[in-house]
Formats: sequence, C-alpha cells, structure tokens
Amino acid sequence: MGWARHGADRGCFGARAVIIYLTYNDQPSGVYWSQVTDVVEHLNTLGRDSVKLVALVSARDFLRTRRAIKAHSPSALVLPMVPTMKRWKWNTTILGGVCRLLKPGGIICRGPFATWMALRMRDRGLAKRVCFDGRGAYAAEWEEYRIIDDDTLIAQIRPLEQEAVSKSDFRIAVSNALVAHWGERYSYKSSEHVVIPCTLGRDLDRNRRSELPFPRAENDVIRLVYSGSTAGWQSFDLLEKLLVPLFDSRADVHVLFLSKRDPHNESLERKYPGRVEIKWLDHARVQLALSECDYGIMVRERTITNQVASPTKFAEYLSSGLRIITNEGLGDLSALVQEHDLGLVLTDTLSVATIQKTTAADRHRLRAFALNHFTKQIHNTSYSLLLSATST
Repeated sequence: MGWARHGADRGCFGARAVIIYLTYNDQPSGVYWSQVTDVVEHLNTLGRDSVKLVALVSARDFLRTRRAIKAHSPSALVLPMVPTMKRWKWNTTILGGVCRLLKPGGIICRGPFATWMALRMRDRGLAKRVCFDGRGAYAAEWEEYRIIDDDTLIAQIRPLEQEAVSKSDFRIAVSNALVAHWGERYSYKSSEHVVIPCTLGRDLDRNRRSELPFPRAENDVIRLVYSGSTAGWQSFDLLEKLLVPLFDSRADVHVLFLSKRDPHNESLERKYPGRVEIKWLDHARVQLALSECDYGIMVRERTITNQVASPTKFAEYLSSGLRIITNEGLGDLSALVQEHDLGLVLTDTLSVATIQKTTAADRHRLRAFALNHFTKQIHNTSYSLLLSATST
C-alpha cells in the first residue's frame, strides 16, 4: 500500500487524528453491535488515529436509539437524520457540520448512502479519504427484495453503489464474491480493498474463548436450529422444502426456530406438533440455545444478494459447535463448508442418512475454526490496511 501517514493534520481531539465511521439510517440490533460498534472499538486498539462513530438515525424514538448506541459506543455522536428517506441527501448538511467540528482525515462509510455524503465532504475539502464499507450487493438487494417499496429510491441505489465502488479511496468487502460482483457490474479492477467477512461480536468472542463443555440433551433427538427472521427474503420456501421431507423420513429430527412467531413457522409447528419449537429469546440466552443443537440452517435462494453475502449467523453457528446446512452459492461460505467439512452443502435435496448427531470432538473443532477465522483479531492485518488507507 502506498498510503502515507502525516502528523500535520490533527483534529480537535488533540494529538490523535480523527477517522469518522459513518452510518446512515441503521437501527440498533445485534448486527449493528457486532459489525459497527465492536468494529469501531477494535479499530481504536490498532492505530494512533481515533475512530469515532457518527450515527445518523431516525428521529422516531431518537432518545431510545441514542441511549442504546452510546451504551455500546460511549464516544459515539448520534444525531437525528432529516426525516424520510426521500430527503436523504439533505443529511449532507449535517455531516458537513460534523466534519467542521471533528476535522476528520478520513471517513469510513457503511453503505452507499453514507459513502455518497462522505464523497461530497472530500470534494469540499472537509475530509481527505473515503472508504466504502460494502456489506453486500446493495442495488441487487433493493431490486430483488424491494427493501423500501419506492421505485424512485430503488432507481437511485445502483448509481449510488457504482459511485461508492468506483470513487472511494479504499473499500471493504464482506466476500470475494462481492468483489467479483463489483467487477462484473461496475467494471471494478482496483486492488484497493480488503475482504473481511462478518465476524463474531465481542460478547460471543469472549464467551466462546472461556466456554465450558457444550451442554447436550440426553436423548437421541437431532436438533436443527434456524436463528433469525423468517421474512420472505430469508427464503422460507426453500427451508420448508428441506424440512418437510426430513420430518417425514426421520422421527428423530426436531427443529428450533429462534424467531418471532409468524404464519411460516407456525404452519410447520401445527403440522409437526412436538417436533417444532419457536422461541424468541433475549440475546444473552441465544448462545446456550444454539449450543444445545446439532445443525444450524442457512439455506438461501440463488439471488445476487445471497451469492455475495457473509451472514453473521454463519460464524455464530460455528462458534456454538454447530455443523452448517447450507446450499451452493452462499457468498464464499458454501465452498468453505465443503473444503473444511463444516457441514452439508445441499444440491436439490438432502440425503436423510447424512443427518447425524454432532460429536463432542466435532463441536470443539468447529468452535476452533470459528475462532481462527471469524474473530476481529484474526483480520488485524486487513483492519490495519484499512486504517492506513483512510488516515492522513
């Protein structure tokens, strides 16, 4: 890397220059804690520059959102964004004021909206470098799943993503598949990027390193778990096609949905009473529930969104000692499952004979793999490159 650090540009934080990590319209969630606030904290352990989270959030329930974010990142600057997504560009004025106050050397931006604003700060001389933190294929996701049901906004997202990819000084991608997608869709050919998959959150990382042997049910039931939303974009139809033949063929297979109740999972619960369990647990109780299962389910339809993805649940399942059931074409992860015997990769159907209880030895192997590939410390070299590329 040819990026140089200079000491002349100091922000208002004294001896340490400031790098802003900017998020726009992201609400508090487990993903936000593990992929934003934990990342900011980790970056602050690696370099002399101060990385400061600036979060532009919905004015609705603003005080509650602000308290939640600052509980995880006390130094964060949490500000209400201009109401309604249609006026999202107006938030550039807010960011301009923040940059005049903090005098950042660089801005790391989560997503294309934040990156567009940051690029305007660079154009105005209010920041010198911009990094696009690409968490997925944004335009494809909006077009395939209508994240916001507004044709005007959906039409904007592809040129925004193209500008973020082509004009940023540096980029983070969650998968090599995402980098390939940038090349195919936006003719991206630069090497100015790092690939960092979605990593374990700080709480899971620490707990896994000190965890006692896995608790196990004493019967012969094989427990599959699906953790997360069963909304349409999570491909519930594929999940049902997997589970129904399995239930009909194997009486020893049960499934746990760590999800809110909805018509999808309730229909399976009615069809297979006593074998389908639906729970919505506090975050602190999820780890124990996962560790009592044998397989974590991650089946997704073959959309561009899923083909470049790096779902956080993958690392969480592995760190709980679970084998993964997934299908082909899930980001970089399907190949990883096959190469390292981390579970089962489906083609069209799942052979019922391949479903077996996960042994204690395998659980420890899977957990070790997660700690060796999906902690933030493992990716320190990439994070350091990011800091060097974004600082001044």
